[in-house]
Amino acid sequence: TNPHQKGGSRITTGIEAYSGALREAVAGGRWAEVATLLDKGSKGKGSNEKGEGSGQPPSELRSMCRALGLFGNTALQSENDSGTTAANLLARHLVNELYFSMDDLASAAQGGDKAAAKEAWSRGRDYLNSYLRIVNYPIISRVGDKFSVVEGSL
Repeated sequence: TNPHQKGGSRITTGIEAYSGALREAVAGGRWAEVATLLDKGSKGKGSNEKGEGSGQPPSELRSMCRALGLFGNTALQSENDSGTTAANLLARHLVNELYFSMDDLASAAQGGDKAAAKEAWSRGRDYLNSYLRIVNYPIISRVGDKFSVVEGSL
């Protein structure tokens, strides 16, 4: 199966948002935009006439983190492994740290602290790029293209 089908587009969209829209919003001190880009979403508090929750889905960047975790399970695990592989454990750790870096960035934006926001973005970039290098390793051309790492800095 093509692992890119398991969240690959959410990952690519998230990488583009991280290196593009999020980086530019932080650089420009556009804190409301940063907050929107990093929105965690919410569970619904009730339902509409169709019985669906009124929840707000997480932003593309927050959704990417879930997709990264699921993709790591596919790319770094085999049914033959007796437990979670070391590479998959490391990948999960990097995704968690990326998510926490986004939390730190959201807090810095809320306080209008540009230095802390830049630092959190840069730390998140490094965690994301480390993850991408790990999952890119087993991706071969017949499976699909490797993911691009985040370029640029603040």
